Amino acid sequence: MEYLTYGKTGLEISRLCYGSGRIQDTCKTIQSGATLMLKGFDEGITFWDTAEGYGTQPHCGEAIRQINREEVVIQTKTAAKDQTAAQSIDKALTELQTDYIDVMLLHAISSPDDLATREREGAFDAFREAKSAGKIRFIGCSTHIYTGEVMDAVIDHPEIDVILATANKEGKMLEGGTMDKHLEYIQRAYDLGKGISIMKVIAAGDIPEEDKPEWIEWGFNLETAHAINLGMTTYQHISLDVGIARASARRRLVQRKAA
Repeated sequence: MEYLTYGKTGLEISRLCYGSGRIQDTCKTIQSGATLMLKGFDEGITFWDTAEGYGTQPHCGEAIRQINREEVVIQTKTAAKDQTAAQSIDKALTELQTDYIDVMLLHAISSPDDLATREREGAFDAFREAKSAGKIRFIGCSTHIYTGEVMDAVIDHPEIDVILATANKEGKMLEGGTMDKHLEYIQRAYDLGKGISIMKVIAAGDIPEEDKPEWIEWGFNLETAHAINLGMTTYQHISLDVGIARASARRRLVQRKAA
């Protein structure tokens, strides 16, 4: 498994990120979801992504309870656009069974106006207060399926340390621009020191099963992605993703030594 620093945050993460968004599809209890995540942890996945809207913060929390908190980096999200984000942060702390959240994201920025509204500024105020209180360590956002002006806006925002963006080998699900241009935005954000995670790497599963390894490998070959966020709902998913992540780590190590 490859471990690296998440942009300028200083957080050390596994390049393979455990996306927990759909754990409830296969895990009918909180404990079974936690057990699945702990399997990923045993395989070296130390970066976990969740969100209030996914309903899987409790599953992550039960897994966190059973390990050393400092061994994992937790990234979660809130769709709240005003000061009610403070309640979301406290809810996350409770459900995640932790005293702090490593990265808190504004969920699904859909336009520059969305980011700049007075309501969204209320969420930023809540984030700032939580950061001052030690409840969260870094602030970021997810751009969901959007690129273009949305990426311009979040890259230029001085308080956004982390960006979670859609990226895959054919630009599926991407709205607002081409994949080639989107990769230029990701490069610019990376060069500025933003932590970059990519999602929808297999287009939310909307590709043939036999093509998925190739699409996942594309994600790991994207040098400007610190983390490849993959949803894992079965042991088979974990095995596939970990195998590809380890092969990528070996390949990148050989390339660095040869350089």
